[in-house]
Amino acid sequence: MIKNPLFTMVLGLMGGLALGYVFAESQAVAPAKAPSGNISRQQIPKAHPPLNAASPNTPKQQVNRRAAELQGLLAESPKDVGLMVALANLYFDASQWEKARKWYEQILEIESGDANVMTDLAVAYRNLAQPDRALEILDEVVAADPAHWQALYNRMVVLHFDLNRNDDAVAALLTLERMAVKNPQIPDISSLA
Repeated sequence: MIKNPLFTMVLGLMGGLALGYVFAESQAVAPAKAPSGNISRQQIPKAHPPLNAASPNTPKQQVNRRAAELQGLLAESPKDVGLMVALANLYFDASQWEKARKWYEQILEIESGDANVMTDLAVAYRNLAQPDRALEILDEVVAADPAHWQALYNRMVVLHFDLNRNDDAVAALLTLERMAVKNPQIPDISSLA
């Protein structure tokens, strides 16, 4: 059982911030208003879009455009793992979990055992409401690479928030604290214990 309620509060805040960011990024941008006053066409550069043009692409449209670009490149180089990772990460960042999952799994068919890809795949499964599958993958990553702190961190989140295995979550948290002494990439998590 978690002895410090600060653990739950801080993890909850972190999750809330992440969800807030995703929500803010998904909001449409208001159209730009044309400047007031009399502006003649001669004063505007030739490449400038019309003053009554619609707003810039919404984030969803940007994701779709970038995905189409990457898929076009993949059509030319279907086994290019770098392109596949870029596409999977694009869908991951856009919270399109099912599409991200499919691409991460295709990557692992070509290059099995990539700890970063496996960790992202586990997060996709968690967001697809499959925490048991997410934990299986994270356990595999941690078994192969005990120093992979991102997998350990995500394992702690799944254990605590999804599976209510709080004692195991605390053990993962303590392991992360010990690792943080030697690894400056690990954010300060001392307040979670």
